[in-house]
Amino acid sequence: MSEPAIATTPAAPSKGRVFVSRLFSTLLLWAVLAMAFHWKSHWLVIAVIGFFGVAGGVEYYRLLRGDPLARSFNALGMVISLVYWSLVVWWACTRLSGPPMWLDLAALTISVHGSFLLCYRQQLEGALTLQRIFNTVFGTVYTVIFFGFLARLMFFHADGSNLTGLFLVLFLVMVTKFSDMGAYAFGVLFGRHKMIPHISPAKSWEGFAGAFVGSFVAAIILLLAVPEKIAPVGWLHGMILAPLLCATAVTGDLAESVLKRCVAIKDSGHTLPGIGGILDLTDSLLFTAPVFYFYLSVIAR
Repeated sequence: MSEPAIATTPAAPSKGRVFVSRLFSTLLLWAVLAMAFHWKSHWLVIAVIGFFGVAGGVEYYRLLRGDPLARSFNALGMVISLVYWSLVVWWACTRLSGPPMWLDLAALTISVHGSFLLCYRQQLEGALTLQRIFNTVFGTVYTVIFFGFLARLMFFHADGSNLTGLFLVLFLVMVTKFSDMGAYAFGVLFGRHKMIPHISPAKSWEGFAGAFVGSFVAAIILLLAVPEKIAPVGWLHGMILAPLLCATAVTGDLAESVLKRCVAIKDSGHTLPGIGGILDLTDSLLFTAPVFYFYLSVIAR
């Protein structure tokens, strides 16, 4: 008789391969963003934001597919996300303004009402039923309302024809993603001391320091290159926002790690080589976008 085949676990990709894949995905995303800014096309930027918004919502609810009785709840969340972003794109392209706050409240209200209506269809299961309600409502806040501030930010100083808020979006994305890249680079090169191993074993205190370096570098580049286009963010506010957004970005990254650990997966998806899923890319922006928007709302008064 022949020997039984022994199952082997595929070898993990090398750090070099992961870095190259991550670099390719990052450059591709930056190229799309650069084209949008070069063409000064508000509809293209909104379309890109809407795509990531819907894809992020789908990924979040796919994380919960382990509970077969939660399918209707997950479907409700996905429908809310799709309808919300469809309305945001329509609103931005026809009215040249960001989504109104009532749209966020409507999405939240529908998620609460809809979740309870779905409970009436089957026997209650105690805390498990409450968890399904919470997952649906939280998913609406996390992937819809939070990310919606990116679209709202783009029109922060719009006058109907000149999208000055486009550069505020650039400031947010650069500071946030340079923070992510700084954390990754310093973590790979110098990482020795684990930061929060029970949540994210790969993160180190050296990477945490690199995140602040990256955020300051991005802020300084924009303050030197286009100071008049990112008003009201001057040097004082830029130096405050860099560490503030960095700390918020790290919190957002760790928040997604908590979600992934709770459902026992490594990446939220495999859409972006070297990065993972859409949520692995946007997790930090989900937290920094509303913070940046509210900060601007205060200093612009």
